[in-house]
Amino acid sequence: MMKRLLSMLLAALLLLTAVPAPAEEVWVPGEAPAIRQTLAEEEVVAERNAILAKGELLYSGKVNRGYNAGPNIAWLKEAAPEDVLALVWACDDVTHGGWGVLGLSISGKQMEIMAVSDHPEKERLNVYTIAELMAFAGVETPADFKGFVLGAWNGGRVAGLYLLKGEAAQELAAHAAKVKEAEQVIHTYKGELSNENAIPEAKTLYEYLKATWQTGCLTGQMESTWMGSPDYEMLYLQNNTGKLPAIRGLDFMHNDFRGVAKRAEEWWEKGGIPHICWHTGSDFASGYNESKDHNLNWETALTPGTEDYAKLLKAMDRAVPYLQQLEDAGVPVLWRPFHELDGGWFWWSKGGSESFVKLWQLMYSRYTDYWGLDNLIWLLGYSGNGGNMAAWYPGDDYVDLIGADSYTAGANGNLYREVAALAPEGMPIVFHECGTVPTEAQMTEAAAPWLMFMVWHTDWLTDANNNTKEALKEIYNSEYFITLDELPAFK
Repeated sequence: MMKRLLSMLLAALLLLTAVPAPAEEVWVPGEAPAIRQTLAEEEVVAERNAILAKGELLYSGKVNRGYNAGPNIAWLKEAAPEDVLALVWACDDVTHGGWGVLGLSISGKQMEIMAVSDHPEKERLNVYTIAELMAFAGVETPADFKGFVLGAWNGGRVAGLYLLKGEAAQELAAHAAKVKEAEQVIHTYKGELSNENAIPEAKTLYEYLKATWQTGCLTGQMESTWMGSPDYEMLYLQNNTGKLPAIRGLDFMHNDFRGVAKRAEEWWEKGGIPHICWHTGSDFASGYNESKDHNLNWETALTPGTEDYAKLLKAMDRAVPYLQQLEDAGVPVLWRPFHELDGGWFWWSKGGSESFVKLWQLMYSRYTDYWGLDNLIWLLGYSGNGGNMAAWYPGDDYVDLIGADSYTAGANGNLYREVAALAPEGMPIVFHECGTVPTEAQMTEAAAPWLMFMVWHTDWLTDANNNTKEALKEIYNSEYFITLDELPAFK
């Protein structure tokens, strides 16, 4: 009898182990709306090449090899102002998206050309009229040009430098204008948070941010956590200005989830606005060094059903419980993941603009649609590099605030205007990192009314070469700059 029972149990066990466990359903985000009306790449290239064939090929080179025309620039001196210089170029080094890869020097004036995307197979076109080059070089006629040098580095490659005249020049200019117009971002922003299910506190805060933009500037300060107290910078400001910043910058770096969530909630209870970024590797469980050193297999990591995709989702989910904790406490967060997105130094920009857009949309959908995090105000933060910001834009449905950072002193008016040219009408523009606080006079003169500034921590705040105590006191006590004690009650 005992043998029979054992035999039956063994048979049942074998049956159970023979039946495979049901496969876990793969979560896939919803289809993203079109960001721009792109033209078919094959048609664009074919049309471009047909027009270029009507011009004179001046130079084509290998990776990192430039062109120095030396004294042989009769072709430039004899050109007409309406003629066109066409540069077809590429970046063959996948680690340099966002960095300068080419440089044009003409009559001693220099301009840098940034890699707006690091796809080696993609060749890009820059078109300059001779008149534009005359204005750039500060010469009155083409005959006054004194030298022409085209440099290439960081994987830069000159696929072709052409001079086009007459009808060919007009055709190429029309072609470039058509492509540029077709690739303009489609804006759908209506002045509301991208997440229609946002908690009331987030909606109230967002309305305040919109109302404040262009009328005042919110003070912000990034904290450090290794100076004896995470309040090191806050105490420095309070002791030297008598005030505290409106915005406290925090960082999930090195898995400081509990500490950041705690300090964010405390700052909100104090009446302030918490702002969280995340220096981490692609494991979402590390720090600054890994944020620069790591990378992904972008093709597999962004393909649902692959092991890398599942790994990526599991990793980015590490912050979810703590952001949910803040939502449960009614705390909205200025959420700035993947900051300095077009810089090229952090892993999230090493896959190029197209991969970044998919990554941003993936996190947004994962956090908002899957996990139901409704307290996040999504801040898209560019670097100070400049270049083709539109290529890195994930769409109005995924962004609430847009901005850039720069450690160049002053109001950085050119950077503001570049962000403003991309931003949908009415979306506030922020200066989410800086080393030196721009003054109201500087922002007025530069026509750069940033909604907020946020000084980086430690020496960026305390070193007098960056910010003197006198300057900080004046700014923190001016009517234009808004401090913690001047914020309304958001609850």
